Amino acid sequence: MDELLKGKTILIGREPGKPCLLVAVSINGVYKAAEMADCLPVPDSVSRCKVAEGSAHCKLEIDVAGSVRLINMKAANFTYMNGVAVESKKVSESDNIALGREKYAVSLKKVLDTAARIIKVVAPPPPPVYPVYSLEKVWNWYHDAQLDIRKRQRKIGLMRSMPMMFTLGSGAIGGLASYFFQEVSWLPVLTGCLFGIGVILMVYGFYLGSTDKSIEELDELADKFQERYVCPNPQCRHFMGNVPYKVLRQSKKCPYCGCLFNEK
Repeated sequence: MDELLKGKTILIGREPGKPCLLVAVSINGVYKAAEMADCLPVPDSVSRCKVAEGSAHCKLEIDVAGSVRLINMKAANFTYMNGVAVESKKVSESDNIALGREKYAVSLKKVLDTAARIIKVVAPPPPPVYPVYSLEKVWNWYHDAQLDIRKRQRKIGLMRSMPMMFTLGSGAIGGLASYFFQEVSWLPVLTGCLFGIGVILMVYGFYLGSTDKSIEELDELADKFQERYVCPNPQCRHFMGNVPYKVLRQSKKCPYCGCLFNEK
């Protein structure tokens, strides 16, 4: 039995003006009705289901434990269970229910399914709630790992740009010294040292660039992030995209399955 039916009252009777079986269920004190599909024409001996008045041929009362009781609503009505007329008796899906003098057969399972469908349409169940705090750890891990890789890329970029500073600096110092001084014995040594340092840094920067795996690491990081930064609903597990956790927390629900997020 659907959990939504527990504690409900269900009316069963002929639809006024039509030979159809009408099922009505009480939702917040108001009856909502629907025709039961795939049923034979209902004879006139089955009393009408008057939703506004809360009256019908018979009714089902379901307690919070899921026990179902079949109740005949009018003394002039005929309500049968397993071929015996009843006024009030517990019933299960294995029992045979019949209404009216013609003993019109009614499937208890179909009645319950119709009532559950009414509830889901009129008052759909609240969306499930799942803890989302684990996504904060995933987001922080992804953000910090990205930051570390970008810092390393920036250092490599600076290292690769430094040789130009030394080579240009050696040339500039040599030009200025020759302009202001006629002969400087230490000038060739200084410019040579600066140029040598520039060459060494250039080779080192080339080595760092050729051995750097930042692009591969970013791709691998993105793959792992997409696997972990997903909706906590096991029926959804949809990737939340590059939405920061604080924005995701403020939205308070999954944009794909509609489940609610709880930080506890």
